Formats: sequence, C-alpha cells, structure tokens
Amino acid sequence: MSMSSGLKRTVGNWVDGDRFWDREIEMDLFIEKLDEGDHLLLVAQRRIGKTSLMHEASRLIQDRYMCLHVDLQEAASAADAVAELSVATRKYQSLWGKTRDVFINIARTATENIDSLQVADLKVTLRSGLTEGDWRAKGDRLFAILADSDKPVVIFLDEVPILVSRLLKGEDFSITPERRAQTDAFMSWLRSNSLKHQGKVRLVVTGSIGLEPILKQAGLSATINHFSPFELGPWTVEAAQGGIEALAEEYNLRFQEGAIAQMVEHMGICIPYHVQLFFDQVYQSCKLRRIQDVSKELISEIYASKMLSTRGHAELSHLEERLKMVLGPILYPLALDLLTETAVTGCLMPEATAVFGQEYSVANDIARPEDALREVLNILEHDGYLSKDQETYGFVSRLVKDWWYATHSFNFRTAAKRLGA
Repeated sequence: MSMSSGLKRTVGNWVDGDRFWDREIEMDLFIEKLDEGDHLLLVAQRRIGKTSLMHEASRLIQDRYMCLHVDLQEAASAADAVAELSVATRKYQSLWGKTRDVFINIARTATENIDSLQVADLKVTLRSGLTEGDWRAKGDRLFAILADSDKPVVIFLDEVPILVSRLLKGEDFSITPERRAQTDAFMSWLRSNSLKHQGKVRLVVTGSIGLEPILKQAGLSATINHFSPFELGPWTVEAAQGGIEALAEEYNLRFQEGAIAQMVEHMGICIPYHVQLFFDQVYQSCKLRRIQDVSKELISEIYASKMLSTRGHAELSHLEERLKMVLGPILYPLALDLLTETAVTGCLMPEATAVFGQEYSVANDIARPEDALREVLNILEHDGYLSKDQETYGFVSRLVKDWWYATHSFNFRTAAKRLGA
C-alpha cells in the first residue's frame, strides 16, 4: 500500500493504491473502527489526505462493505443532500433498484429512462422529486434500504461542514432562528438514522473546514456527540523523507546529502499535499535547467522563489476562501489581522490579541470583543492554522506561515505599531 516503488507526482487529486503513501497504522485503526460499527468524525487540517484515506479504505474493504462516497460541496439544502446520497447508490444495482422506487413519481414522469441519465442530470431529476417538506421521509426510506442490504454500508460524507454553514448562515452569514432550526433538523436526521441503523450503516463525516466550530456557534454540538473523532495528522518526517526518496527514484533525480532534510525543514510539518507540491516544483526546475542533482542551495532557492510565490498556489489561496466561508465578512478581517500579526512577529501574544479585539469592537460596535476573539481563535486552532503554547499562538505549518507573510505582510501594521501610533 505504501512502500512500493513507482510513487507518482500527484498535486490536487485524491490517491489510492500504490499512490497512497504510508498511513498503515492510521488505516488499520480506521478500518478497525468501522468494523466495530463506529460512526466517525474525520478531523484533520486541509490537504492532509482525508479524501484519499476514505477512498483507500473503501478499496480495501470493498469485499465486506458497500461503500458510498457522497460529496456535499455543491449542496445547499437537506433535500440536496438526500439527492446526492440517492445518486451514490447507483454504484450498486441492488441498492439502486430500491432507491429508484423511492422516487417512483419522478421515474414515471421523466422524459427519458431514469437509468440512462448522466450523473449530473440524475441529480437534478431526483432533486426535483424532493420538496423541503418530504426530504426527511424519503431520506428515512433511503436509510432503511441501506440498512436492509446484503452487506453493511459505509457512507463517506465529504464536505458536510460546507452544507451546514450554508444552512446555518445563508448568504449574509447571519444565524437566524429559522436557519438554526433547519440546521438542527438536518443534523438531527443524520443522528437519528445513524443511531437507528447502528451496526448496519456506518457514517464517516469530514470536510475541508471544521464541523465542530460551526455547530458550536449555534449551540448544536450535541448533534454529533455520537460520532467518534478520528484525527489524521501530518506525515512523520520519516514518511515524508521516504516519499521524497521514492519520487526522486521514479523521476531520476539525485538529492545531495541534506537536501531532503532541507525540504522538510522548510515545510516545518509534512502535509502530504505540500510535500507533493514542493517536489513538483523541484522536478520542474530540474527539467527546465536540464539537471538531475538537487542541492540544499537549490532547495532553498525553489522554496523562496516558487513555494512562497503569490502566483500559482490556488490551494494556499483557498485557505483564505475557506476562512471567509466559515467566519463571514464581519469576523474574517479580525482573523486576517490575527494571522498576519502571527506571521510577521513570529507569535501572537495576548497583548496583541487585545489590540485587535478592541479595534474590531469599535469598528463593529460590539460590546464584548472577547467573544469574537474566542470564536475566531477557536476556529483557527481547530482547523490547523494556529496552535497554542500557554498564552501565545504560532503557525502550525512553517510553509503556511512563510506564505502568509509573503502574501499579507506588505503595509501591515503590527499591534505594537498600532499602540504606538
């Protein structure tokens, strides 16, 4: 699974099989949890490899389980989620035949045979057969079908937090009683069916932003207290070095002594995507220069000129977009100040936090800035931007810290300068 030769460059897509590197221990624990019937909340930083872990686990257990992969990134309602889950059953004819019966009214009126529709068209067709009033009833029937299957079913639900954020906050990022009720209804429906069909259906919930902080904002944390947290950390240094060595062998590069260690040192922690991204930049540079030897000096040069570039790193820029999605236009500027202060000064001190909180409270006419600070720092810590050491915060990833500095430090006024103004 992990230590075979022939590892390929992979930037942007999930991987399985021989491309799924290391993680034997994590995979064993993950499958063990599923075998025990647990519902899992898969927790990790962005680009750690959550989706890859789910797809590789699915490949390894496919002889014992029916595995459904449901991506809710485009879903905007509970009805959308039920439609996505329904479409996922088409992978198994025994499930799809019964699912189709749930939507018999649509099957009868569809202009063409429902089985011949492409996935995108099928989603639209099934969604048209769901109303905001009956999604729960059809969803319950769907879970009953899954629970009655010949093999136990694992539902891998990706990007649940994005859907929850949309349900809870809408386009104006405002939590209203009605939106809270809609979010509670959806999460309680998931909870109810997962408990009702315990042992027959397993749920694995994850996403590119944290689910717990979003639910906490609305006081809905109890809706996921039956999930077992499963934390997926970065690669170990040894795993990252082994992966780089395998890539170097595959692409005929010779790393001089200390060069691989230099790569790891620059990144700070070894997030799999960042390792692949860094190697890809090294590979491209070597090809363009028509060289095969990689020195420590070349590694540092590529890190400064390519890895910290503000161009061509959509994934790092995506960190900001995800923050905006969670925090909204009011809280996001506060998070931006806190992160940039940390990148520029090296750490976020309590005194600096108080300065930004005061500025935020004045700008937004808020009496208790400590509540906003607590909420933002909780999200930044939960989602892997910052870690806390006693009373100070620092970036978890050296690469993200350096990139954030390169992107946001220009004209930034630190808390100390603002106090001295």
